[in-house]
Parts: sequence; C-alpha cells; structure tokens
Amino acid sequence: MVEENRSPEQDSARLTSGTADLARFYADRKLMWRNVRWINFGYFGTALSMTIVEPLMYLRLKGYGVSDSGIGLLTSANLWGVSFLVMYFSWKSDHCTSRLGRRTPFVLLALPFIAFALICFPLCNAKWMLVALMVVYYFFNDMRASTYPLLSIDCVSKEVLARVSGLVAVMIGVAGFLSSRVGAKLADVSQTRLFILAATATTLATLLALLRIQEPPVFHPATGSFNFLKPVKVACRDKRLLVLMLAIAMLQAFPMVFKTWVWFYSKSKLGLTIADTGVALSWGLLIQVVVSFPAGWLIDRVGSYVALCIEWSLMLVLAVAALHVSSVHGLTLLMILYFLFLPLQVAGDTLLWKIMDKADTGSYTSTVALFRNFSTGTVIAISGYVIKWTGSYVAAFWFGFAVSSVALIVFFIFRYIMRTDRVVCSAAVAGEGGAGEPLKCDSPA
Repeated sequence: MVEENRSPEQDSARLTSGTADLARFYADRKLMWRNVRWINFGYFGTALSMTIVEPLMYLRLKGYGVSDSGIGLLTSANLWGVSFLVMYFSWKSDHCTSRLGRRTPFVLLALPFIAFALICFPLCNAKWMLVALMVVYYFFNDMRASTYPLLSIDCVSKEVLARVSGLVAVMIGVAGFLSSRVGAKLADVSQTRLFILAATATTLATLLALLRIQEPPVFHPATGSFNFLKPVKVACRDKRLLVLMLAIAMLQAFPMVFKTWVWFYSKSKLGLTIADTGVALSWGLLIQVVVSFPAGWLIDRVGSYVALCIEWSLMLVLAVAALHVSSVHGLTLLMILYFLFLPLQVAGDTLLWKIMDKADTGSYTSTVALFRNFSTGTVIAISGYVIKWTGSYVAAFWFGFAVSSVALIVFFIFRYIMRTDRVVCSAAVAGEGGAGEPLKCDSPA
C-alpha cells in the first residue's frame, strides 16, 4: 500500500483546502451519480458470483463431512474475526493517502486472493484443504467488504444515502436473480466451471468499477499508529450511540440465520435440488429489485422507525410461514418475504449515517461491524447447536427472530434517549463530510 510522502507544511496546506474541495465534490451531482453507477456495477459483478457460489461452498463442506454445527462454528469464527479485521482495514483506509484513493488499494489487494480461493475450491477433495481455502476466501473477502461498501457512503451526500442504498440493493437483486436462475442450473452440471466463471466475473467487474470511480478528496492522515480502541473511541465519543450500535447488531440476527441455513433447510426438509432452490430464491430476488428503491425512499422521507416496524412484521410472518412449508411453492413464499424485508434492514444504519462525521466513516462503520459481526457470529454458532439439539432448522429461524425482536425494542430505547436527553452530540458533522461544528441530534429520523 503506497502512500504519499509529504512534509508537515504540505499536509497543513492540503487540510486547509480540504473543506472547499469537499464542498465542490458534493455539489457536483453529475459526478455523484456517475460514481453511484460504477459502484453499483462493482456490486453487480460480486453479487452475480457470490449469490450462488457461497451456498455451494457450504454445501460442499457438508458433503465432505462437516456437520451443521461445524459449519455454524466456521461461519461464526469468520464473523468474530472480521469484527476486528474490519476495524483495522476501515481505519487504515480512512487514513490512507495513496494516489489511488482511500478505499481502492485495499480492494485491489484482496481481489487476486479471492479469485484464487474460488478457482481452487471445486478442485479440492480433502476436507482440510476446503476449510483452508474457506479461510483464505473469508479473510480477503472481509478486506474487500471492509472497504468497497464505504465508497457508497463516501461518494454520496447525506440526504440520498438510503435511496442510494436502495439502488445498490436493486443491482444486487438483479444480479442475484440471474445468478440463482442460471448459476443454479449450471451448478447441477459443472460446479468447477461455475466457480471459474464466478471468480472471473467478480474480478473484472470490480477492476472496471475502480478504474471509473472518483473518490472524494478527503485528506485525513493518521496522527498515530493503529490500535483496536482508536476506531471505537472515535465512534463512541457520544456514548448514546452505543445503544444504537447494539440495536443495529442484534437486528442482523434473523436475516443471517435464515440466509445461513435456508439452503440446508431446502435440501434436508423439503428434498429440493440446487436448481429448485435457485428458482425459489430468484423470485424473491426479483421482488427485492422492485421494492429496494421504494424502501430507501420510505426510510429517507418517512423515517427509520416506521421502516423497522414494517420489517419486524414481515419477519414475524416469515417465521410463522416456515412452520407450514412443505414444497417448492412454500419455499418461494419464504424467499419473497425474506427479500421484502431485507431492503428495510438499512433503516438502522441510516440513523447512524446521518449523525456521523464522513471523515471518520471507517471508524463508525467498523465499530458497528464489530458489534454486528460479533453478535451475529454468536447467534449463528448457537443456532447451529439449536439445529443439532432439536433437529429443526425452523427452531433456528425462531431463535434468530427472537434476537431481532429484542433489537426493535432497543431501537425505541435509543429513540427515547435521544428525544429526552437533549444534549449536543460529540460526534460532529460540519457540512458534507468534514469535522467541525457539533451536530444537534436530539430527534433522529
């Protein structure tokens, strides 16, 4: 990671001109929407590959003797690990001064290792090799996931954050629809060919996107060496935000439990093929394409708390419906419900995005990731043992739903705190992305 060598005088001059440069950057709406298009293109290539490849990796592990609880622990170990890795990579990218930008160098470093792991995975027949490749994939995908998504926050003005997130979900939905329809059929014919195509698609799409994206001129060099407490200290200057971060973390429980186990549920309980499951998944992804942007509009215009209540209602309906599913048509209904509420998941994050300082985006998002990944990893590990003890994937779904229900209560506790404790937030935002004047945040959206 090559960074520019500058004198203290040059750093001071650049910091002084930074506010004006940022104002011009965010005033250029044409540039903003061009960036959004290319960011979405990168998401498209990744979703086209990973929607079908990741569940196939889990199924292959199980086929070589890894139990449900073992897969749950492997997934959880990755989430626990990324809880800290995302803090490191996000903080490093926040303070990166490379000519390539803040986020781009880290994504470029991760791509070849992700491609290597994907290409080799279907060629290996030893359980220990599959697990080792899974670890390589996890680590470098975590690096990419810690930095690339920050572009859609960095490059966008605050008043359209949720709508841009909705557009990202639309693009992911379109790619996922194609992946689950075509990729699932190809998987039944040749998984090796599918993995090679996936590695090629995600690499080329991300490279092309990075060449076209112009990152904002944020110059934010580090004032000291990294330690894991630094991002947390930045993000938690206002201690009330700890309550919000806890709620965001717990809300992820049900979606992640369902995503982790639905392919096993489909195969073990319903006896469906990969192609059948892919078709059921594709209809849900098509629904996501339709509702993602309206969901973002709803969050921006009506408020996050309304969206969170709608999301909880849809999760409840899914959890109840899972008790009665016995065919591919029932699975299709579950997938539709899942992708109806998934775009509303961003409502909690949006509350934080509208408060935080964009200069320290990585510190805020990585601290949320610390809470979210550690919480989700623990929930998935427990859900694996719930399946082992009860023999029921539906029991795991209900466990995840219970945790997400507690999250909804915590969101409203945060709302109550912010409305009654009318003090000035110490996590400040001046204009569009610079630190400075404190922000009044006694009534979050």
